Amino acid sequence: MVDIDTGRVVAHEALSRASSYGVPVAPDRLLHDAYQSGRADDLDSLFIESALRAAAAQGLLTPHSLFVNVEPISLANGFITAPLLSAPPLVIEITERALTADPGALLTAAAALRAAGHLIAIDDLGAEPASLALLPLLAPEIVKLDMNLIRRQPDRTTAAMMTAVAAYAERSGALVLAEGVETAEHITRARALGASVAQGWHFGKPSETAGDAPGVTVRPSGPGRHSAIRERDSSDVTPFGVVAASTPLRVGDRAMLVQVSILLEERALAAGDSAVLLSTFQSEDNITEATRRRYDRLIESGCLLTAYSTGASAALPHPARSVTVDDADPLAAEWDVVLLTADYAAALTAREIDPSRHREGLYEFVLTTDRDLVTRSAGALLSR
Repeated sequence: MVDIDTGRVVAHEALSRASSYGVPVAPDRLLHDAYQSGRADDLDSLFIESALRAAAAQGLLTPHSLFVNVEPISLANGFITAPLLSAPPLVIEITERALTADPGALLTAAAALRAAGHLIAIDDLGAEPASLALLPLLAPEIVKLDMNLIRRQPDRTTAAMMTAVAAYAERSGALVLAEGVETAEHITRARALGASVAQGWHFGKPSETAGDAPGVTVRPSGPGRHSAIRERDSSDVTPFGVVAASTPLRVGDRAMLVQVSILLEERALAAGDSAVLLSTFQSEDNITEATRRRYDRLIESGCLLTAYSTGASAALPHPARSVTVDDADPLAAEWDVVLLTADYAAALTAREIDPSRHREGLYEFVLTTDRDLVTRSAGALLSR
C-alpha cells in the first residue's frame, strides 16, 4: 500500500494463499468449500495465525502496518481469534457484505477489535449500495474503494459513491484507499475519488517478502466517527432516548404520525437498494395489511428493511429482518421510523403521552434529519 503523493510504502496486506499437493487453490474456491463444510471459522483462524507469524518473521511490527482480512461469518458468530485480540495493532479488513448481512453482530465485533487496539477498514466499498448508508454506523477508520470504481467508466453510481465517501471522510477523518490500481490513469481516478493511499500491480505484484512500513495514519476522530457506537451496548438506549435528549419534543396525533411514517417509507422506496429502513411497531397488531403491502414494495425495491415488534415476529418476507422485542424493553413503548440513505437521513421517534387513553392517540415526538442523531438511533436499534 503506497502513499499516492510520495510513492512511499506505508503498509502491507496479508493475502491468503493455499495449495493442495503442490497445486495452487484459488482463495475463492477455498473459502467456498470452507463455508459449505462449516469450517469457515477454522480457515479464518488459520489464515490469521499464518499472517501474524509471517509478519513477525519479517519484522512487520509497526502499529497498523499490516492489513488482515476477517470473514463475515466469523464476525456474525462472535468468533474473534485469541491471536487477533492479543496481536500488535493491525488494520482489520471487513468486507462490505458483512455490513449489510448482520449489522448488529458486526458492530459488536468491531467494538471488540477496537478495544484490542486495531483499526477497522471496510473493504470493497461500492459493491453493495446499502453499505453507503450504513457506513457511519461501522465508522471505519479506513475506507477501501472497490476496484471497479477505479477501473470502470464514471457514471451516476460512481458520482454517488464519490459524494458519499467524501462526506464521510470529511466528517470522520477516515483515510480513503483505492484498490486494484494498475495504471497511471487508475491513479488519477483514485485521486478524484478522494484516495490518498492505493494498492495494486502498478506498484508491484504480491510477494512473500516485505520490508517494515510506517503504518497508516488517520486524523483524530471527527464528529462522524464512532457516533453510533457510543451508546450501543446499553440495552435501555432507544431512538427516543437518543433524539429527545437534545431535541425539543412536539405533540402530534396518530393520524399525522402515520402520514410522516409513510412519507419516510416513500423516501426509502425512491432510494431503492441504497436505503436502510428500521421501524418499530410496539405490538404486532399495529402491522396492518396496508403496512405489509407497503413493506412488500420496499422489499422488492431492494431496501434493507428491519421491523421490531412485541409479541409474535413481524414475519416479513426474506430478506427483510423481523426482530421480537421484549415487553420490558423500553423500545416496546416507541413508534420509530429510522431512514438512512447515502445522501439522506431522517428519524421519526414517538411515545404515547397516556397509553390509558389510547383512543385519543396523542404522542410526544421528534422528527430529525440530523445524520449523527439518526445514525445513533439506528445503532440503538441494530444492537438488539
